[in-house]
Amino acid sequence: MKKILVVDDEENILLLLSKALKTNNVEVITTTKIEEAEYALKNTFFDLVITDIRLNGVLGRDGLKLLEYIQEKSPGTKVIIMTAYGSKEIEREAYEKGASFYFEKPIAIKVLNDHLKRLGIFNQYAKTNKITTGVKGGEIYHEM
Repeated sequence: MKKILVVDDEENILLLLSKALKTNNVEVITTTKIEEAEYALKNTFFDLVITDIRLNGVLGRDGLKLLEYIQEKSPGTKVIIMTAYGSKEIEREAYEKGASFYFEKPIAIKVLNDHLKRLGIFNQYAKTNKITTGVKGGEIYHEM
């Protein structure tokens, strides 16, 4: 069983990713707080962490701090960084700190699924249901 930790301050994104990524072979844990994410990482090995950059306020960069924590405490864990407020500088910093992938929101579940496969985490949901799901402007959308 693969384990994915999703960290985002928006509950709708946590719900969307939890439903989209969970399968019989993938367990998804979600949290809105960096402290809870660090606690989970101390007690459980996660194959992947998907984290937003901004977890606390407009100028926050907690996701990059979490990435550093993961690189130090759980170097076998892959990390995907996502943000609605990206820049080339933030993207470069994320990759320099060890991110496996960097995405700007909204991200279609099919695109995320393709990258999960590249990381060795098979997500059957998007493939079998042929649904593109994402978040745009704080709203969840589905396309067949």
